[in-house]
Amino acid sequence: MKPTLKVRRSIQNIYNDFNNGKPEELEKLIVAWQFIKALPADHPNSFMTLGGFHGEPFVGRGAYDGSYWGGYCNHGNILFPTWHRVYLHKLEKALQSVPGCESVMLPYWDQTYKITKPDGSKEFLGVPPVLTDEYFTFSNNVTIPNPLKSFVLPVALHDYVEVSSYSKPQGYETVRYPLSGLVGRPTDRAAAELNNSAYYIPGTNTINVKLTTQLLNDNVIGWLSGTVEIPGQFNPNNPLTPVGKFRGGVYDSYKKSLDAPCYTVFSNNTSRSEWNDPKYNNINAQSLESPHGSIHLSVGGVNMPGQDANPNSPNPNVPSNANGDMGENETAGLDPIFFFHHCNVDRIFWMWQKKHNSTTNIDLSVPGFPADQQYPGTNNEGQQPPVGYEPSEQLTMDSPLFPFKMVENGQERYFRSSDVFDIENQLGFTYESLSLDDTDQASALKLQASAPEEVHKSDKVLTINGINRAKINGSFVLSAYATIDGVRHFLGAEPVLSRWRVVACKNCLTHLEVSASFTLYQFTEDEIARAIFDVQINGRSGNETEFAKFTVANQANANKLLTARAPGNMMLMADSLGKGLVAEAPMLMNSSAFNMQVS
Repeated sequence: MKPTLKVRRSIQNIYNDFNNGKPEELEKLIVAWQFIKALPADHPNSFMTLGGFHGEPFVGRGAYDGSYWGGYCNHGNILFPTWHRVYLHKLEKALQSVPGCESVMLPYWDQTYKITKPDGSKEFLGVPPVLTDEYFTFSNNVTIPNPLKSFVLPVALHDYVEVSSYSKPQGYETVRYPLSGLVGRPTDRAAAELNNSAYYIPGTNTINVKLTTQLLNDNVIGWLSGTVEIPGQFNPNNPLTPVGKFRGGVYDSYKKSLDAPCYTVFSNNTSRSEWNDPKYNNINAQSLESPHGSIHLSVGGVNMPGQDANPNSPNPNVPSNANGDMGENETAGLDPIFFFHHCNVDRIFWMWQKKHNSTTNIDLSVPGFPADQQYPGTNNEGQQPPVGYEPSEQLTMDSPLFPFKMVENGQERYFRSSDVFDIENQLGFTYESLSLDDTDQASALKLQASAPEEVHKSDKVLTINGINRAKINGSFVLSAYATIDGVRHFLGAEPVLSRWRVVACKNCLTHLEVSASFTLYQFTEDEIARAIFDVQINGRSGNETEFAKFTVANQANANKLLTARAPGNMMLMADSLGKGLVAEAPMLMNSSAFNMQVS
């Protein structure tokens, strides 16, 4: 008889049960988290040990050599979904090791969950209160600090690679948007204190948690929905945001990732960018890693794309001086919300597997690509390999997933991706829901009318590449715009979840390229021919000189295009090309900061 599957549920549904007189499941979860956070730092089941596997404290060659990553996490390659699946499994086993908590399962943060507003409309919930409340009160009225809100480091984190920027002292407590936790150097601490003081309760040195939680939710909901409300016209020297909805919200990206044509393209940004390269003429695809990165940045201190400042914030410097721990790979795993976020990412991974009949085996082949060649993302070429890997090492579904071990036939060995393809038959659990449209009303979906689809006018795609993230400290967001007849349109955004100082990697300075593609289906061919495209980067403070290069490049591209489109020049170029220039003028735009191509 097949054993009954355990179920990973939505943390919001568990929280709703708690508020409706069914407290046991949430209370056991809280007890288990409180327990593993209190274990000695070097205990194998302690949260310090498990959270630290992702990034800091660095180990191996990456602890002293910036050419390597000192954490175990895999990003930008085909092991991204499977490595994190095993990571969640190990954290879940640690929770279940707590006496009396053997039934605990790791819940997922359903980021696309919607609640009903008083007027009957739906909006994204944002971050569930149980992940942000300062305190948790049990059904017996005992109150404790909420173990899901943050983590206080029991030991210091020492950064020997990144010029101490990301060192953090014993007793440091993790923070989220809009606060800053960059405290490695005196100048960093001063900037963080100045940023954080804007959120004090007046007349005190105490953070106004109600305010910061509301700002966090505003930002997360903005990232999810892709709604922007600040009007503006095109000015390359002072880019503002257009009114409307930008395509590329996390909800849309998650949905699009489910249509990725194969696992390799679905699994990571490197492979997706190769697939979307104009030279292949493929249908534009999205990876799971991209919207995953958006949530990291939304929680970790980067404003939703298109907003240079949160209009509801008392601090106009957000996001430049906000440095939440989820925002960089060094400390992301030390914020408890990381695991609820990644549990949702794994749920979407399982959704893709079910949709593409890949629950028992994963095929790494890419349609149209020679099987005897290494596809980008099937190794760590051009990026910093995590602990245990070399740059050119071929990755497969049988590559070891360091540092996680299992026992097979009495022998200990490292987990492989092939050990965790099938969560039901290999790991013994399933997910409560495989929908991206769950709401607080079970019947709501049946009552909602489908949103009208935009008319598809063009197959052209804007591709941006040539951006070297080794020159930019910390994570950032790349946003693309098109200005047509004086109206500026937000095309979308690409999050770049990074480490604080990639420049420490001497071998990466010319290889860590960021690329992104944005479909132009809502524009006619004539509108695309008249468009002026520009790129904006939003990220951490200290990058102003590098970001200014994009402003200069945008202005140069605009001037170049306007000159090329002058009537006399268009006639000359049309004669030399032997075809109309209207469709050719905006096709190639190159600069020292980035390149753009419409194809």
